[in-house]
Amino acid sequence: MENRLIEVQDLQVGDEIMISCQSYFKYLRVLTPPTMSKTKTSWRTKKPMHANFRCTTRQEEVLSYSYTDSAGKVHNRMQKTWIPTPEDHNLRVSVDLNSRQIWLVKRETI
Repeated sequence: MENRLIEVQDLQVGDEIMISCQSYFKYLRVLTPPTMSKTKTSWRTKKPMHANFRCTTRQEEVLSYSYTDSAGKVHNRMQKTWIPTPEDHNLRVSVDLNSRQIWLVKRETI
């Protein structure tokens, strides 16, 4: 049942999924069931699309680089990085999963 591609309408609360986003992989845990949007429609087919999903994920702020300016003050540049792990999720996000490839990693069985 796990480790396969899945469609948006087949998602369930508690599913752990992975998606690609820009140059990162995001490991998400689904918190809301799939619902149809009242306002979003497909530009091509004009059919209603699914609403955004509420998910949890892990994101950390890591030191990208630091430099010293001419006055001798040290500046640290931080960068937010997505951590693809199932443990210690620290962020709740709303994600649009329409027209995306979704990889089902783990399905919560009751």
